[in-house]
Amino acid sequence: MIKIKIIKNTLNRCFTVEYKGKEYYVGYLNSDGQILGLSNRDYWEVTDEEWYKIEDEKLKIKLIKFCIEHFDDYKPIINR
Repeated sequence: MIKIKIIKNTLNRCFTVEYKGKEYYVGYLNSDGQILGLSNRDYWEVTDEEWYKIEDEKLKIKLIKFCIEHFDDYKPIINR
């Protein structure tokens, strides 16, 4: 008998958000185990069109809150 066991879950969501005529990339990464991707960053990462990290905390929070509100909007079709 083969025993299947989940060892770790990793969730990665990437959003592209337009705000005031600019595009921002908002990424969420979390895991219930250790992963290399979380060693040097927060769960949320916000960059601009040129991939520079956003330093404006108010803007960052506004974009992250927007993404949280729309976190489950995407409904992928998963074939089994």
